[in-house]
Amino acid sequence: MKELKNKIAKSLENKIPFVLYRIPNSTKVKFLFQEDSSTHYTSDFTENGFVFSPFVNIGNSLVIPLKNSSRGEFDIDLSKCEFKSNSPESELEKNKEDHINLVQKGIDSIRNGEAKKIVLSRKRIVSIEDLRPFEIFKKLMFQNINACVYLWFHPVSGIWMGATPETFLNVKGKIFKTMALASTRSYKGNLNVNWNDKEKQEHQFVIDYIESNLKKLNLKISKPTTIRAGNLVHLCSNIEGVLAYENQLNSLIKTLHPTPAVCGIPKESANQFILKNENYDREFYTGFLGEIEKNCSAKLFVNLRCMKIENSRVHIFVGGGITKDSDPEKEWEETVLKSEVMHNVL
Repeated sequence: MKELKNKIAKSLENKIPFVLYRIPNSTKVKFLFQEDSSTHYTSDFTENGFVFSPFVNIGNSLVIPLKNSSRGEFDIDLSKCEFKSNSPESELEKNKEDHINLVQKGIDSIRNGEAKKIVLSRKRIVSIEDLRPFEIFKKLMFQNINACVYLWFHPVSGIWMGATPETFLNVKGKIFKTMALASTRSYKGNLNVNWNDKEKQEHQFVIDYIESNLKKLNLKISKPTTIRAGNLVHLCSNIEGVLAYENQLNSLIKTLHPTPAVCGIPKESANQFILKNENYDREFYTGFLGEIEKNCSAKLFVNLRCMKIENSRVHIFVGGGITKDSDPEKEWEETVLKSEVMHNVL
């Protein structure tokens, strides 16, 4: 483990890309350390490697290629991980006021018929001294067993970390799997949640979008169930289908991204509202990340519950889906809940 920490420190110092990640419900951590500091992009997702894609312009997706990297995996014993939840740090009232105003603007746009759903987000910035990325990575794994947990560095993007509960695409040959994940509550010790009509509708929007865009691919959609993701619960439906032909990954990605779970419906008008009104750059938040292979194999996850580390400042990204029935105050409270997933491990 000491050798790995030294490798991380050296890569950061020399600005050489690397990634550590653990797929959901696994005890194995995989890693890729690029052999030099060169930058590799992918636009058609046909490489072998680990991809890190932004919210917009996914043609500029970063990739750490297998052929230019050393790789491996190791088991990690999380029973020895010391974890103590921090007391919530109060946020500026201006942050609250700005987000509530943004949500209200989104609601007004929806009620005017410009969209059915818009996903709106914000950043929470926390100052932390003595940041140790690998220790934070271990705490994220400990706290989020059923999430994809990662630590990514690239000189183009900087340091990113996250624990995302949402599968974007799992593809092997002609079989693909994705999920509709929407609506959020605080975890209260059980999964017996009485979801209201607004939350059910928000989830249904995601299913309807996937059905309408992939209707020729023999979809099987499970009934909505409540799943836990750390201190939160969500409505989730698993979706499986059959590709018309192999090597269809590129077109499938571009059809689905960004999904209604991170953008809205209709995609074009929701996206325009986001770019015009959020007043900050999401960068890689609500993009996607994961393994890709030339033989149309992929394990990709939506980049949710994530943060970017810059010196001693941590940018925590959070958001939520807005419909005509949204309550701006409750939407603010939801973003506070989501931000605690990252804030608690700092």
